[in-house]
Amino acid sequence: MIVNEYKILHPEDELYPSAFSDIFGHFDKPDIFYIGNIDLLNRPSVGFCGSRNASDKGLEVAHDCASQFADNDVVVVSGYAKGVDTQAHRGALESSGSTIVVLPEGINHFRIKRELKEAWDWQRTLVISYFAPDAAWRADRAMDRNKAIVGLSRATIVIEARETGGTFHAGITALQQGRFLVVAKYSDPNSSNIGNDKLISLGGIPLQRNKHTGRSEIKWIISDIS
Repeated sequence: MIVNEYKILHPEDELYPSAFSDIFGHFDKPDIFYIGNIDLLNRPSVGFCGSRNASDKGLEVAHDCASQFADNDVVVVSGYAKGVDTQAHRGALESSGSTIVVLPEGINHFRIKRELKEAWDWQRTLVISYFAPDAAWRADRAMDRNKAIVGLSRATIVIEARETGGTFHAGITALQQGRFLVVAKYSDPNSSNIGNDKLISLGGIPLQRNKHTGRSEIKWIISDIS
């Protein structure tokens, strides 16, 4: 499959996600340009948000959580930046799970990242954009795209958030939309995750590590969203 084989999902189409009505309003829903398995939109899913310059610990948490969700047949949804986004997709695909990429630019700009090529499978992957096919990346589009990640997901996982910026805004969006927000809790707060504690104080649910396995404790999330 090559990039120019994208298809279009119109608002009146049966598979068009109902979440986009909540996000954009009933009369302003955009066309969705996509490549891959569109049926993934109808599966239980979780969204991942985090810094493109996340710490090694944050990248480890993202990969671990995504792989566990994949093992439980939950689709991972994220952006396509380096850092947390890439590790979330990688964790899902390497565990034979499924993932949805939500682009902050037109779909004609999409290319499979080197880190993901080995595990990439179009039957388990969906790439979507609601921007015009040739639209360039812009910071405001990346910020706008986050609300789609939140809206398409039954729960949003914040891995690392600074005090301001796209990840923190995504967490606030999840709270404002009444979505299930889970925020990684670290024993050593630093500049790359300082926003996590603030999101928890605003209503985010802490994501803890299981003391026996050393892995993130997500079974309760799966139970709540399934």
